[in-house]
Amino acid sequence: MLARAHPGPRSQLLGVVAMLVIWAALLARTLGLAGADEWPSYIAGYSAFLVILLVVVLRRPLPAPLLHVAMIVQAAIVLVLLAIDPDRDFVTVLFVLQCYQAAVVFPARPRTVWLVTLVGLIGGSLVLELGLVRGLALGLVPMAAGVVLAMLVAANRELNERRTAAELLVADLRSAQRRLQDYAGQADELAALEQRAQVARELEQSVSGTLAAALEACAAARSVLDDPGLAQARLERLQDLTRQALAQMRRIITELRPSQS
Repeated sequence: MLARAHPGPRSQLLGVVAMLVIWAALLARTLGLAGADEWPSYIAGYSAFLVILLVVVLRRPLPAPLLHVAMIVQAAIVLVLLAIDPDRDFVTVLFVLQCYQAAVVFPARPRTVWLVTLVGLIGGSLVLELGLVRGLALGLVPMAAGVVLAMLVAANRELNERRTAAELLVADLRSAQRRLQDYAGQADELAALEQRAQVARELEQSVSGTLAAALEACAAARSVLDDPGLAQARLERLQDLTRQALAQMRRIITELRPSQS
């Protein structure tokens, strides 16, 4: 299946409305110039052309082979309508509607092929029916209209594609930003865990060791209570160890306290 970019809903609606207005104007003019006996043929042909156009433009995406078949059937309908009375050359404006249709549903290469084909059908059919000079004179305007219309639709599609790509890029950037924020939160948690582990190591290495030595000094002092001099020395050692443990604890708490700006 061919990849196709969809125009925005608003531009698509405006395009369909414009096509309906043109189609209705062509039908009204044709019926106004045709005899009553020709009305059924024109009404059937115009209606079949419009149904195919609406199905192709509105019910997308369709398989590429089906799109090409629809284009061929529509072109055949226009040629049949033109053959009823070649003097009604304005019927070839239906080819202009097909140029719009091709610009909407086809990517670049098949769109270009169909555009060249439709423009050639406009000029070629009128030249065959009305002669070279008159055919070209009457066909130049719809030929130019078909090219300009297709170019405008293609430009609008390109703008929509770029806007869609930009929106996708913005969405990706926002998603990446959210992931970075999540990673930052995880990094903060890891940093907090690492800080706690470091505190635990420092407590184990410094304060815990000092307190253990203080407990040993306390037990030793208790064992020599009968000797006042030795007991005093043990108690002084206990006091020093307690002071060291307190200083180490204060240092660790100071390091953990948030800095004041």
